[in-house]
Amino acid sequence: MTASKGSYVALQYGQQRPFEPGKPLEILDGQTVEKVDFALPRGAVITGRILDEFGDPLADAQVSAQRYEVVGGRRRLVPAGRPANTNDIGEYRLFALPPGQYYLSATLRSMNMVGDSDDRSGYAPTYFPGTANIAESQRLTVGLGQTLTDINMALMPTRTARVTGTAVDSQGRPMMGMVMAIPRSDSVLMMPGPPGQIRPDGSFTISGLAPGTYTLQSQSGPGDNESAVAEVTVSGDDVNGVRLVGSKPSTASGRIVVEPAAAQSLQPSMLRVMAQPTQSDTMMLGPMSGPSPVNDDLTFEVRTRPGKMRIALVGSPPGWTIRTVRYRGIDVTDSGIDFKANEDVGDLEVELTNRVTDLSGLVTNSRGEPVKDYSVIVFPEDRDQWTPGSRYMRSSRPDQDGRFKLPSLPPGRYYILALDYVDSGEWTDPEFLDRVRSKATTVSISEGETKSVDLKVTTAS
Repeated sequence: MTASKGSYVALQYGQQRPFEPGKPLEILDGQTVEKVDFALPRGAVITGRILDEFGDPLADAQVSAQRYEVVGGRRRLVPAGRPANTNDIGEYRLFALPPGQYYLSATLRSMNMVGDSDDRSGYAPTYFPGTANIAESQRLTVGLGQTLTDINMALMPTRTARVTGTAVDSQGRPMMGMVMAIPRSDSVLMMPGPPGQIRPDGSFTISGLAPGTYTLQSQSGPGDNESAVAEVTVSGDDVNGVRLVGSKPSTASGRIVVEPAAAQSLQPSMLRVMAQPTQSDTMMLGPMSGPSPVNDDLTFEVRTRPGKMRIALVGSPPGWTIRTVRYRGIDVTDSGIDFKANEDVGDLEVELTNRVTDLSGLVTNSRGEPVKDYSVIVFPEDRDQWTPGSRYMRSSRPDQDGRFKLPSLPPGRYYILALDYVDSGEWTDPEFLDRVRSKATTVSISEGETKSVDLKVTTAS
């Protein structure tokens, strides 16, 4: 449950600190849970002005507070809270910020969207107090309900570039729609700028790109659902002649495999199969193909765009989980399948089991007293399995009775640890796991086993 209002910090039920997940509510059949109360604190405010290199105000610049989080296994700057646009005199106001440490970022998208304009002036994404290099930026700290004023900065001027090319489908016909330029960065999660319209002859132009590496993406209409991708590097000069060639979605077909003794309790109509990217931090243009139903004979077909994908069960029935995914007899449960453009994949087997694991427990402090405010993380002893999206890594918060539950873990040997606080996504960072595993308890769990493990709460530091 989440509560939010205006200039107050939005909170999930049971959330005691900024950027930690809330607690689940376990509600039994016919049960009434009362006193699920929220006390929303007033958020912090940051105000100031955005100027150009001459000290004049810049209107329509987008300003955001950013903080480091672990996304897809990598530590990156990501936007926190809602962004703000500057008004006609360059003023901005960020509000409802949770207490914490932030980097202030400002961007002015180029207004030179007409492809034949010769104006190449523009601004690089700039960080407070006025640098394009995040390593040289200054961190701002805000407390609960605090207001920081006069946080002003001038954007860094740069020479922008124009990218031109053509976008055609797999038959060589002009694609319809837009081409999006998505900035690529290992340290900052960046949003795409204005797209370029594909003309009737398939040509496109994207203007106002600051120096950097970009992934160009185009997605055709819902009829054929083709997609095209190319990578370009911009260094201040125009990039011409880029060719985007679309590819049709691949079809992955196979069947569900279930032990005969358990097959009678499984309803195929409740099953949905989907292909999901192995890298969850990659921004894609257009919708992914949705989950596909399983036929009565336990066969299925799913559509997917090219790339490295895992086969997943979506909204699995209670008490069921994937045991193994095999492609031509090879286990690809964790590694995924590299789908090539315009190629279909068959011979998939998705083996399900209803012998699921159930790991749970209670947590106490150093005095042996029960604790109800903590986070539990579990991760495998095998470090090779500390990968983004790994099914062997899990985080849990206690329910209203103080008990944590970690259902449907794959059988194996794990570290398990109760911490007083874990930042959002931090538990997926291998460096963090290396630091805390010496404090963890080891536990093994077998297929179908129910196990209770009681823990002592500790700190990550």
